[in-house]
Amino acid sequence: MMVDFPISQAGISLREPFLCYKYIKCLVVSIFIPNFNLKFNILNMTKKKLNRLKLVLVEKDKTGVWLAEQLGVTAVTVSKWCSNITQPTLPTLDRIAELLECDKKDLITD
Repeated sequence: MMVDFPISQAGISLREPFLCYKYIKCLVVSIFIPNFNLKFNILNMTKKKLNRLKLVLVEKDKTGVWLAEQLGVTAVTVSKWCSNITQPTLPTLDRIAELLECDKKDLITD
């Protein structure tokens, strides 16, 4: 049985007998995952930092886990905010400012 495995990144297709799942797994990991990671890293490098949450937490001697508990969100969510991967909503930003006893302007960049 012949199976086509299109490799869109290279613009070719690999026509090989279907050998086993392990072969396909290696093919996917070696071709598709590195390309995805490269694109993901390039997008993150061009992203502008919009908040200063990580700096303010350090200044106030608080942790992301503490903030997550106070807001009722996961520590992963706060970590993404601190890394500027995602941004908190405006009402959440207001609540963060209250908890950290600072101005909302201190939490965002110019």
